[in-house]
Amino acid sequence: MANVVPYSFGTELFSGTHNFSSGGNTFKLALYTANPYTTASTAYSSGAANQVSASGTNYTTGGNTLTSQAVSNQTNVATVDFADTSWSSATFTAAFGVIYNNTQSDKLVVVLDFGGSKSASNGTFTISFPDPTSGSPAGSDAIISLTS
Repeated sequence: MANVVPYSFGTELFSGTHNFSSGGNTFKLALYTANPYTTASTAYSSGAANQVSASGTNYTTGGNTLTSQAVSNQTNVATVDFADTSWSSATFTAAFGVIYNNTQSDKLVVVLDFGGSKSASNGTFTISFPDPTSGSPAGSDAIISLTS
């Protein structure tokens, strides 16, 4: 499976629901052992099946707040970037991540497929976002990009 962008994201983007600029909306990343969302899903739910357990794992339901968000434009590619995020002293396994807009009724942005289960055992679990200038054309490897 590949990363999934919910159908609703496009219309929400064009209607101005999501503000990815620095100082704009607050975005979070929640972790899952299996994908509970489909392209028809519209919002994050703390009760969705398969979210990583918050019991004794150093994971908090709802995930981490993403920081240092930035919108930029490479040559004909608009990009969104976030700082890497991590959970320290973590003991859990995750196979999917969900970025959602915490400011706008927890609307889904993208479901990230990690390509299999990734684990930490009393260590640091880190999500590293790709360089927003990489790819061909430049910027096309960003976590979120639109090519004109």
